[in-house]
Amino acid sequence: MKKIGLMFLVFVLVFTVIPFSGTTEASTNERVIVLFKENANKTLVSQAKGKIHREYKHVPALAITVPAAAIQGLKKNPNVIAVEPDQVVNVKGQTEDWGIPRTNAPSAWSSNFTGQGVKIAVVDTGIAKHDDLIIAGGAAFTSYTTSYHDDNGHGTHVAGIIGARNNSIGTVGIAPESSIYAVKALDNNGSGYLSDIVAGIDWSINNKMDIINLSLGTTSHSSTLQQIVDKAYSQNILVVAAAGNNGASDGSGDTVNYPARYESVIAVSATDSKDQRASFSATGSTVEVAAPGVNILSTYLNNQYGQMSGTSMATPYVAGNLALLKQANSTLSATDLRLKLQEGVVDLGSSGKDNWFGYGLIQAPTQGQEETSQETVIVEEPVQILGTATKVTTDQTSYVAGQTVNITVNVKDLDGSVLSGAEVTVAITPLSGKVITGTGTTDQNGNVTFTMTTKRTTKKGTYQVKADTTLNNYESSYDTTSFQIK
Repeated sequence: MKKIGLMFLVFVLVFTVIPFSGTTEASTNERVIVLFKENANKTLVSQAKGKIHREYKHVPALAITVPAAAIQGLKKNPNVIAVEPDQVVNVKGQTEDWGIPRTNAPSAWSSNFTGQGVKIAVVDTGIAKHDDLIIAGGAAFTSYTTSYHDDNGHGTHVAGIIGARNNSIGTVGIAPESSIYAVKALDNNGSGYLSDIVAGIDWSINNKMDIINLSLGTTSHSSTLQQIVDKAYSQNILVVAAAGNNGASDGSGDTVNYPARYESVIAVSATDSKDQRASFSATGSTVEVAAPGVNILSTYLNNQYGQMSGTSMATPYVAGNLALLKQANSTLSATDLRLKLQEGVVDLGSSGKDNWFGYGLIQAPTQGQEETSQETVIVEEPVQILGTATKVTTDQTSYVAGQTVNITVNVKDLDGSVLSGAEVTVAITPLSGKVITGTGTTDQNGNVTFTMTTKRTTKKGTYQVKADTTLNNYESSYDTTSFQIK
C-alpha cells in the first residue's frame, strides 16, 4: 500500500507556540523556582516537604511546589541564591483570534448560537488534553496507537479553532459549545494511510456526526475516498475539507486537492486579515467558500497556544460556522445548510463565485436569520459547459521488450488554452491479457505523463491506448493511439 505521507498531508504552514498553564496549586502550597549557588540540592527540597516538578541541565535550579511556610527557610539557606515565584506565562486573559470578529462570530453568540448540540468529527492527528478544550469522544485508526491523543499538534490546533471554550483563558473557537470528537487518522508526522482516513470518515458516519472536518488532502483521486465522502453527505453529514496550500503565487490554475475537489465536499480557501487571498491558498472552480487562514491563534500541545497558517486553519472556521448554522436551523438538511453557508458570505474578489474565494468569506448567523419554513425553493443558475480537446501521444511508436513506454496526455479547451487540474484516466489494452489503467491530473501546461515499465517477458504485439479527460464545467473528451512492443 502506498504510504499516504507522500501525498496525504495536513495543510499547515509555520506556527509559533505560546506557553500556558491553566492549573493552580492549593492555597497552602506555592509553586516556586529555587536557584542554588552550585548544585541543585534535592535533599533540601525534600526536608522542606516540597515536590520537584522540573530540574535543569544548564542551571542549578529546581522547579518545585512547597508549603508556603517553608519558603522563608529556603531563602535563608546559605546555598540558595533565590526563591522565585513560578509565574504563569500566557496570553493575557482570553484573546480572540482576528478571524473571530471577521466572521461575525460574536454576533452569533449574542443570538445564543454557539454550536451547542452539534457533533463535529475532527479527522486529523488526534486532539491533546487542554484546559481550553472539551473532547466529547473519539477513536484512533493509526497502526501504532489506540489512543486518539495528538502527538503532532495539528489536530489540537484545528479543534481549538472550532471549539476552544468561551472562558477566561487562552482563546475562543467559533463554535465554543459544539461537541468535538477526536478521530486520529494521521501520525506524529501529520501523514497517514488513505485506509485510515477512510476508516475515520466511516467511524464518523457510524457515530452520527453532523459535520466532518478534513484539514488534509492529496493530489491524487481515490474512488474509495470519493465514495465515503459521498456516503457521508448522503447521510446528511456536512463534509468540509482544505483546498490545499499548493496555490500559485499569482492565483492562476486549478490546484484544489482531494477530497476538497469532490462535489459532496465543501472546499475551503484561506484569507488573511486584510481579506486578501493567502498566497499559498489553492485556487480553482471547486473552491466553495473562504475563511481566515493566516496567523491563526489556537490551542496546541502541552496546554499551550500557537499561531499557524494554512487552509487547514480556514477549514475548521467553516466547520464551526456550519455548527452555528445548524443550531440556528435545526430542521434543515445538509444540502440546505450548505446553501445557507453560500448565501451568508461577504463577496470577495470578482463579483459572484470565483476561483479564489468561491462564494466569499463566511459569516456567522444572527437572530432573524433562522429558517422559517422547512421548504426551500432553489432556482439553479444555468452552468455553461465548455469543451475540451484531449491529445495522447507516446515517445516512440515501437519499443523493444524491457524498455519504458512514456505516454503524455495534453488537455486544452476548444480555444486552444491549456487546462490544468483536468483528471485523466489512461487505459492500455493489449491484444490479449489484462487492461492496465492509471489516473493523473494535468499540470499548469495541461500535461500529465504516465509510464509503463515493460520486461523481456512482456507480450509482444500492438497495444491500444485510450485517454479519457474530465473537468468540472467542461465536457469530457478522449483520444486514442497505439504502440508496438517487439
